[in-house]
Amino acid sequence: WSSDVCSSDLYEAMDELTALGSPAALEALLERFGLHVSGSATKDEEEKQYCHDQVAKFGQAVIEPLKRYVLTHDAVYFPLKSLRELAGDEEAVAVLEQAIASADPGYHAGLDRLRAICENLRDFQHPRVKDVLVGLLASRSDEVRFSALHGLASFPPDEIAAHFAARLLDGAETQRVKSLAWELALEQQLPLQAWAAPLAAVSGPMYRLDADGKVQD
Repeated sequence: WSSDVCSSDLYEAMDELTALGSPAALEALLERFGLHVSGSATKDEEEKQYCHDQVAKFGQAVIEPLKRYVLTHDAVYFPLKSLRELAGDEEAVAVLEQAIASADPGYHAGLDRLRAICENLRDFQHPRVKDVLVGLLASRSDEVRFSALHGLASFPPDEIAAHFAARLLDGAETQRVKSLAWELALEQQLPLQAWAAPLAAVSGPMYRLDADGKVQD
């Protein structure tokens, strides 16, 4: 694949690979998900959606290649979407857990993978996903903690309030992550009454807790 190939050629190539139907053709087809073509983001999205539709034609035979792809690539949105459709959420979550375990946060590439995984975890309302995101709040990377908070914000407020309070009260936490925690606590109206006194001491001029322990600005 080349980012300089015109759109019609890319569609033709995807059709040819699908028609071949071989394991090698499938592996080549999956690589389209990681290609960033020149032009508009909408065009790129449409081509990846088309690739997703072609991949679905391989049926159950694509499940293991999809798992391998998610474990080794950063651009996992469409492969993960395909995996969920073919194998279900349990399999998809298990693969994401493996991907997190294999991503080394000490290197730039590892951080990019963790951020990409966090972004995709947001689509799952699954207890194991919540546990994974909570674990990522202990990452030494503020970028990963930032993404983990975003992901946790999609869960029920009473299930995540304690984790947000912990970030806000952690003296070693960065201001960027704390600012996001305040914004999301306000947006999701997290019940923070249990931490009202210590939070009042660190809330600053922008935020306050009302009588119900909800953040107001």
